[in-house]
Amino acid sequence: MSVEDNISDGAEPLSKSERRRSRILQILMSGATVQIRDLAEQLGVSLMTVHRDLAELEKEGLVRRLRGAVSAEKSLLFESSYNFRGRKQIEEKRRLAKAAVARLEPGNAVVCDDSTTTYHICDYIEEMAPLTVITNAVPILERLRSVPDIDLIATGGRYHAGYNGYFGNACERTIRSFHVDVAILSTTTIQGLSLYTPDETVVRAKQAMMEIARRRILLADATKLQFTALNYVAQITDFDLVLLTGDVPQANLDQFRKAGVNFELV
Repeated sequence: MSVEDNISDGAEPLSKSERRRSRILQILMSGATVQIRDLAEQLGVSLMTVHRDLAELEKEGLVRRLRGAVSAEKSLLFESSYNFRGRKQIEEKRRLAKAAVARLEPGNAVVCDDSTTTYHICDYIEEMAPLTVITNAVPILERLRSVPDIDLIATGGRYHAGYNGYFGNACERTIRSFHVDVAILSTTTIQGLSLYTPDETVVRAKQAMMEIARRRILLADATKLQFTALNYVAQITDFDLVLLTGDVPQANLDQFRKAGVNFELV
């Protein structure tokens, strides 16, 4: 499914400018940095038009411009915004979330991180109600606040627009005041047997969630094996179950088996 499909699905037809911006996001999804002049030529529009489009996308936190170029690329210190990440690998994320929810039981207390993968538990979690759900993720809070039999607890903390969630000392203290049955988390990247993410603030929230959980479930599609990031989060062996999807390289699967990782392909 393309970015344009995701944006227009179930909505009014896109305007010309919206279609153009969708095309820009499709081009940038490869992870490449693109010269703005080349982007204008590729789209067949003026530089002024492209700059207007990029300004709108930048307001949404979907792209960043630097010295005549534009990118949505991850790097050691930068993670694509929540809105951009939420448009990628949607079907894979839904499969992972559905498999995670199937491991829950009515009456469980669950803590969920801010990831766009974990967000998709909202599509299925009502089936397991009643549940207690603790999260720092604004989209999960908004989605579940009116779902019957979901006892919803927000961590609070300092709001981070790029991640659309709450972080910091207040968030971490709140998390550590609970004990839950299951933690459902995702990760920016898996390198070898280690999990990494670009932002140390996110690291601390994830680690706090892992500390309070009796069982830990990690959700990861195959693209998580393609990137690097700066800050160490945990070992993959720290999770009781790792749910994987997509074209996971055989070498990674062999490494996980050798390390005794309890994983399933969904």
